[in-house]
Amino acid sequence: MTALSKYTICLLLLLGTGLPCFAQPAQPQPWQSPEIETMYNDARNYMSSGNLAQAIAIYQQAIQLAPGQMVLHRELGKCYYMMGNYEESKNVLDPIITSGDADDQTYQAMATCLKLSGDKKKAKAMLQKGIERYPHSGLLYHDMGKLYDDDNETVYALETWLDGIQADPAYHVNYYEAARTYMSTNKTTWAIIYGEIFVNIERETPRAQETKAMLMEAYKQLFGNMTTGDDMPKYKAGKAGNNNNTVTFEEAVRSTYLKLAPVVSDGITEESLAMLRARFSIDWSYKYAGQYPFALFTYYDKLLRGGYFDIYNEWLFGKAESPQQFDSWNAFHAGDMTKYDAWAQANPMRPAESDFYNDKQVDGIFSKKKKK
Repeated sequence: MTALSKYTICLLLLLGTGLPCFAQPAQPQPWQSPEIETMYNDARNYMSSGNLAQAIAIYQQAIQLAPGQMVLHRELGKCYYMMGNYEESKNVLDPIITSGDADDQTYQAMATCLKLSGDKKKAKAMLQKGIERYPHSGLLYHDMGKLYDDDNETVYALETWLDGIQADPAYHVNYYEAARTYMSTNKTTWAIIYGEIFVNIERETPRAQETKAMLMEAYKQLFGNMTTGDDMPKYKAGKAGNNNNTVTFEEAVRSTYLKLAPVVSDGITEESLAMLRARFSIDWSYKYAGQYPFALFTYYDKLLRGGYFDIYNEWLFGKAESPQQFDSWNAFHAGDMTKYDAWAQANPMRPAESDFYNDKQVDGIFSKKKKK
C-alpha cells in the first residue's frame, strides 16, 4: 500500500469519527517563540495536504528546539499513525500520557492509534482513562461512543453521547450523533431537539445539510406521514395529565407539538413548520418556560423579537424541502438571508449546562434489539 493510499484511508477513518484532526487545532499558549509557532503551522498545512513526511520532518526539528512544547509531540504522533506507523506513534504519545502532561486531544490521539492498529479494547481503556482525567471533554465521550457504535452497541453509544452532552454542552458533535441515533427510536422529540442544536453550531457543512433533511423527516415521524393520508395523530395525555409539576421535559415538548397538529394538517413543509414552531414558541413560553428554561427555545423568542424567525425557518428547512424553491425564495427575498447570517453570527445560539433534561433511559427504545 502506498503512503498516499494509507493517508487517504486514515483520513476517511478520522472524518468518519468526527475527529477534529485539521479543523480544530489546539493553539498552545504561550509558544516558546514565534519561530516554533510558524513551524507548527507549516507542519499542520503539510498534514492537511497529505505531505506527512514533510510534516514529520518539521515537527521533529521543532521538538529539538522546543522539547517541552507538548502539542508538537501530540501532532507528531498523529502524523505517524496517519502513515500507518502505529508503533512509532505510540512511542511518541505514550511518554506524554505517562508524564501527566497530556491534554484530552493526546488521549484521543493515542486511542485513535490503538483503534487503527486493531486494538479497540485498549482504545476504549485509553479513552476511559482520558475521561477520568478530563470529565468535561465532549471530544473523548464522542470517540468512546463511536467505538461502541462501530461494534453495534447502540445503547452504550447513545448513553455515552448523552453523557458527553451533559458534561460538555458546547461540544456540538455529540448532538449530531445523538440526533441521528434517536431517529431509529420512538423518541423522535430528542432527534428534533438535538438536530436543531447541532445545525445552529455547525451551520454550513454537508453534515449540517444532512441534519436539516433529517429534521424534516423527524417532524414527519412525530406527526405521522400525513402526505399519504394517514389520520391526524391524536394527543393523549400521559400519566402526568396536565400537572406541570410532574410532566417531564420530553413529554412537555411532545405534547405541546402534538396539540398543534392541525397547523400541519396539510403536510410537513417549510411554511407549515414555520407556523407550527411559532405557535409552539408562544405556547411553550406561556406554559413551560418557567419550569424548563431551555436555550434553544429562548432563542426562538429572540428570533421572533428580532423579526428573523421566518428567515431562520427558511434557512433550516428550505433547501431540505426543495433546493429549487429555496433558490426562488432567496431571489424573491434578496438580501434577507445575508442579513440573517450576519445577525446569527452576532447572536449565536449557545447551549447551557442547565439545558440537560434527558433522563438517559435508552434501553429498549430501539425498534430492533442491537447486538451487545
